[in-house]
Parts: sequence; structure tokens; C-alpha cells
Amino acid sequence: MTDGGGFGVGDAEIVRRMFFSLISAFCIVFMASIWIGPQKKAQWFRLRDMSKGFWFFNRRGILGESLRFGWPKTKEGYQAAALMITAIAVSTYVIFIV
Repeated sequence: MTDGGGFGVGDAEIVRRMFFSLISAFCIVFMASIWIGPQKKAQWFRLRDMSKGFWFFNRRGILGESLRFGWPKTKEGYQAAALMITAIAVSTYVIFIV
């Protein structure tokens, strides 16, 4: 077991913090998806063209379709994406540093 690169934190603690950071990012995106709603998401974000059909790697379930945003195409889309990125960065900072 190493000391985590000199931070005085063990490997198990780093893995635990990475897991909680991933869970918090998932929760932030899920809450944003609920808050924005499907109508605004369709207006603000451009989804990838799926006219070529689905295959194994791009099939999504109910949860995957609700969490998929795509690329921002309006000012509101860029603002929502920036807020999600900022919230994920702040939560990761709090989990790892504080």
C-alpha cells in the first residue's frame, strides 16, 4: 500500500474519493436532466444523428436516454453545460481536498 503520492492518503482512500466523485457527477447530470426537461433539452442541445441505426455500443436504456444531452446549440445550452461542468468540478474539489 502506497501513501497516495505524498498527500498522506492511502490508495483505498483515493479510490473511495474517486467513486464518490463519479457518483456525485452522475447525480448532478441526472438532476440537471430532470430540471431542464426533455422539451428544453431538445431545443438547447443537438443530439447525434442516429439515422444510421443502433448497434451494440450506442444502444441505451431508459436511463441512458434521459441522461443524454448532446452538444449545446443555443446560449442556454452552453450555460447549462457550463453550470454542470462547474458543479462537477466543485463537488470533485470538495470530495478530494476538503
